[in-house]
Amino acid sequence: MTGSLTPYEEQRLKNIERNKALLQSLEIESAKDSLTSIAIEGEKEVKNSTNAKRQRTTTTKAKQRKVPEKPVSIRKSSRLRGEAPLEIEIDKENNIELLNEQLKNDPRYQDILDEGKLLTAKEYFSKEIREKAIITDGHFKGWVNPVIVKKYGLESSATEAWEKNGGGTYSFLDPTGSGKKRKRGSATNAKADASKMFKKNPNQYFYRLNEPGEVQWFHDWSEEEKALFIEVAKEHGCGDKWGLFASYIPHRVGYQCSSFYRHEIIKNGIVFDPNFQFTPSGEPVYVGANRSRR
Repeated sequence: MTGSLTPYEEQRLKNIERNKALLQSLEIESAKDSLTSIAIEGEKEVKNSTNAKRQRTTTTKAKQRKVPEKPVSIRKSSRLRGEAPLEIEIDKENNIELLNEQLKNDPRYQDILDEGKLLTAKEYFSKEIREKAIITDGHFKGWVNPVIVKKYGLESSATEAWEKNGGGTYSFLDPTGSGKKRKRGSATNAKADASKMFKKNPNQYFYRLNEPGEVQWFHDWSEEEKALFIEVAKEHGCGDKWGLFASYIPHRVGYQCSSFYRHEIIKNGIVFDPNFQFTPSGEPVYVGANRSRR
């Protein structure tokens, strides 16, 4: 049959046979099957990847919608919790009086009622603290800081200051001694009254105001301020007349010194003041007769 073919056709058939043999030797068919398999696996991976991405997106959205768990509560001291100091006093019949009625439901108040017996500083504090404590009778015995007296020409005593700057009779209805008494129950502005008393009643002035031109500080007391407080207490005593006391403490006014005294100095046994006793848990309680602490 091949004899009837032209030389061209015969050569073409030979070329075809040769190419088949070449393809087989190179395993092109196997490679083709492998490529097909790879393509199929690739499509599967793309599909799996897409599904996984969709799953992650769904999970992320679900997490975003999830209500966060409540943080674990950490027990803190009343100071760290920002609670108001428990202001209490003892009356003449040894009954506990709460000065701030808003704290009536404070569990600390109930604890004090339940504990009963109050302890003196000597009974409450250890021997080590007792040996280092400053002993005071609860009174400040000095006058205005001499530097301020000289700077502003203040009088040398409370009596002279009052009499030489208008005199009059002091009362809670007429704290300036002007003779113009307020009606009982009328609104008062203690700071405005104090601002008029710089030379007449420095104790009243410095209880609420700083030296003229001096900025009042409200941040926590520094160790330097604490050391100065103790130095003044050693020299002049402490426990009352907080306006006069504050004239020795730059940037602090009398009511700040009084609060620091009660809640830092007294509470930690730095000063022993007979006007304060302690509950068994260490809460300082004012037991003195000076009701002006209100």
